[in-house]
Amino acid sequence: MFSVRMTGWRLSLRPVLTGVAAALLVLSSGGCSLLGPTGVSFRTFSMGFTPFPHANTDEAVYDAWDVIEWDADLAVLHFDGGIPWQEALDGTGYPPGFQDWLDFQADEVPLGHSVYVAVTPISDTRNRLAGYRNDVGNNQPLPSPWDEYEFDSPEVIAAFTNFCLDMIEQFSPNYFAYAIEANMLARFSPDDWDAFVYLCANVYTNLKNSHPGLPVFITLQVESYYWNTWEQEDAIRDIVPYTDVMALSAYPFTRYPYDPAALEYDYFSRVSDLAPGLPFAIAETVWPAEDVDLPYPTLIPADEALQQAYVEFLIAECEFRNASFLCWFFTRDYDDFWETDLQDQPNAATLRLWRDTGLYDGDGFERPGLGVWRQALLDSR
Repeated sequence: MFSVRMTGWRLSLRPVLTGVAAALLVLSSGGCSLLGPTGVSFRTFSMGFTPFPHANTDEAVYDAWDVIEWDADLAVLHFDGGIPWQEALDGTGYPPGFQDWLDFQADEVPLGHSVYVAVTPISDTRNRLAGYRNDVGNNQPLPSPWDEYEFDSPEVIAAFTNFCLDMIEQFSPNYFAYAIEANMLARFSPDDWDAFVYLCANVYTNLKNSHPGLPVFITLQVESYYWNTWEQEDAIRDIVPYTDVMALSAYPFTRYPYDPAALEYDYFSRVSDLAPGLPFAIAETVWPAEDVDLPYPTLIPADEALQQAYVEFLIAECEFRNASFLCWFFTRDYDDFWETDLQDQPNAATLRLWRDTGLYDGDGFERPGLGVWRQALLDSR
């Protein structure tokens, strides 16, 4: 529903690495919980987080990875900061700082964890081609001639296909998304939609030819679907042939009455059932544990009990729909990052939405929702 820019932060990544790490956010199939031979329920789905840090420090980066190691079995690597377009087209290697960051994250994935990688050719504002990624930072202005290209330009399709293949080689993922919250483009820039669908047809085919066993898919934004269901259903059906998973991005705490108990029983399935034969997944979601207030223009009441109730709702949905994976985006509230950097950003009002959505609070203490999460994590897979 919302787009948001996290500007790059400079990290030493211990003595050996220096890079600009960036993260960008925007705002079913039927089934039941499976039973093992002893009658004990077990998960069908992986559970994970992104390594987004709670502060602009090396320590916070490693803290996030520690949570992924101990409180998850899925590492989520979410690249929403633009594409090194020319380098990807030419195959000349990526900017050194960006490559160092990729190498660092690949090294940090805990042994035995599944890996979900998400990239996108769509901008963080979800209304145009993604910006340029270099060592200056994420989503830089597109240089010529890229500023004249469209989604269906041969150069864009070739470069983005190369970038996707490079990311698959870098991370050997179990799941790979090649477009993030794609249905938002149909909402914000409908004139670009046909060109984007053409890109999807080509990139999907290229990736499946190279990696036939890898789930390759597009993620869909649930709240944008509810903005105009008729138009959104038409757009989603256009891209269903080019996705292996109905993977949803959902931030329902932004919708009145701000209560997980009020969510419709088919809140997710109305979207995922547009392709009922495909696997279901939650590609990104959270719920705040504290009120969302200024500078966000609307007060959104929240507390730890509501967050816990939403975690329970998610686990039940994923069990019922035999989900492939579930991603809770933030490990810990980014209070420190907010104070030092984010509150001064032009889009601070939107950044405020996610500040208090960690399953650990800003001081690193566990929240009740984490207990529910851990109980599900302990179930065998």
